[in-house]
Amino acid sequence: MPPEKPHAQKKGRCIATGSADAAVSGAVGGLAGRGARVDATNLPPELFLDAIESMDSGVSVAAADGRILYVNPAFERLTGYAAAEVIGRNHSLLSNHKTPPRVYEDMWGTIVGGGIWKGRLLNRRKDGTPYLAELKVVPVKGTESACFLGIQRDVTAQMGLERHVATQKALIENIIDVAPVVMALLNEHGKVLIDNHAYKVLMADMDGAEPAWEFLKAMSDGDAARFLVERREADATEVKIEVGRRLGPRWFTCSGLWIDVARSEVDSFYEPGPGRALLLVCLDVTARMRAFQQAKTSAIRALTAEIQQAKGMREVLQGAVYQLQGPLNMLDAAAAMMARGGGVNPALAAAMDDVRRAGTETVARLRDSLPQCAAEPVLPLNVNELVREVMDFSVDRLLTEGVALSWLPTSVLPAVSGRAGQLRTLIKVLIDNAVDAVGEPGVADRGVVIETRRRTGGGVEIVVSDSGPGVAAADKARIFEPFYSGWKRRRGRPGMGLAIAQNVLTEHGGTIAVESSASGGCRMVVGLPAEDEALITREDGI
Repeated sequence: MPPEKPHAQKKGRCIATGSADAAVSGAVGGLAGRGARVDATNLPPELFLDAIESMDSGVSVAAADGRILYVNPAFERLTGYAAAEVIGRNHSLLSNHKTPPRVYEDMWGTIVGGGIWKGRLLNRRKDGTPYLAELKVVPVKGTESACFLGIQRDVTAQMGLERHVATQKALIENIIDVAPVVMALLNEHGKVLIDNHAYKVLMADMDGAEPAWEFLKAMSDGDAARFLVERREADATEVKIEVGRRLGPRWFTCSGLWIDVARSEVDSFYEPGPGRALLLVCLDVTARMRAFQQAKTSAIRALTAEIQQAKGMREVLQGAVYQLQGPLNMLDAAAAMMARGGGVNPALAAAMDDVRRAGTETVARLRDSLPQCAAEPVLPLNVNELVREVMDFSVDRLLTEGVALSWLPTSVLPAVSGRAGQLRTLIKVLIDNAVDAVGEPGVADRGVVIETRRRTGGGVEIVVSDSGPGVAAADKARIFEPFYSGWKRRRGRPGMGLAIAQNVLTEHGGTIAVESSASGGCRMVVGLPAEDEALITREDGI
């Protein structure tokens, strides 16, 4: 490209003599040829020069030794130097002397090798004010000698904004990370955009599973996607999630709030309507819930023991009344026969009257001594929950006696109508009976299995199986009688357990059957009516 004829308005911004002028024109022409996608040889050199002159970025052309050969008007505005003040001088006059030497070494090593260098330099203007220059240096082969084309712009404000944003981001992240709650920000599709340290720890405990989705499922009956689609919100909703078999369940109170966020898609530049994101904040209340569960278990254990004791005493006293009533009835019959036969010995008749009166008074006192069970309301109950509660406070005995208890629940069961305390007592009696069975001499397999299932025709069944010696056919009817015990190891118990179970089932309209297992042991099959079936109540007494 031939050297440009000097224009009056441009003469001061380049060396307009000899090889230097040729270098400038050559740099412009070489730059045009370097990136041209069309044949630029037919375009006038003034076109390229005018384009550079009108650029907002500061442009300079330097010789191989760093002497400035040309600057554009934007360079003058950026640096505060007039073209005449810098032409022929070295670019180092712009240095603020705070750019590390390694940066300059990298720049010169790159451009001397023919590469394009991009980076940032700390420069200063003519008035001494510093600025951060984002610089691009392009080596260009001119018509006579090589030179370098530099394009720079002031990014001081941008750097300040970047660092301000970075500081704010770090501050927010640190505040979020030290917060004693699990936090996550999800987009409309459920992707986690931001999370905190507590969230990451929980994810590690869950072996990499996404905690946010578990929270959403727990708050929406298992349908996390529906929670997002319907833009649901939550306010301190209590949820339970399974962290893993190693750690067990954890409880959280979760709050979810939809907030407006700036959209980052490029096609939203002219339509910057806000996007929506779900802020999820979950407080771990596991310790509180476990303390509550322990207190609840202790209370249930005490209540069940009280009911079982009261039921046992009632059955004992009722059994005693029953056994006394038999002889009294025989005395009544004998006295009536003697009276009809005549010739009764007055002394014998008086003695028999004394015995009958004493027996009748004793029976009356026993009836008056029957303990009253605490009144319980009839409510719809979840049998699985009742079984779980009894298992929780029975674990000490199971561990002490080395019994392996397996639970095979049917997850969804119809509710049953009943009194919770009495039904827990029923379940405990059945478990205690099974533990006694596997504790008999000669039993090698100390295992007990509890099943819950739907009963054919409606209602619920509880099946307690043991690996004990089983029940002989002749004893199946007797095991529900008061005072009966078929165990060789009686353990000092009066044999009232199954009598209590029978009593509870009678009050609830339930049934119980004893089945022999093909592999040994026995199964107690309890049937309870569904919630909409009538609850049978029985007046206490004989």
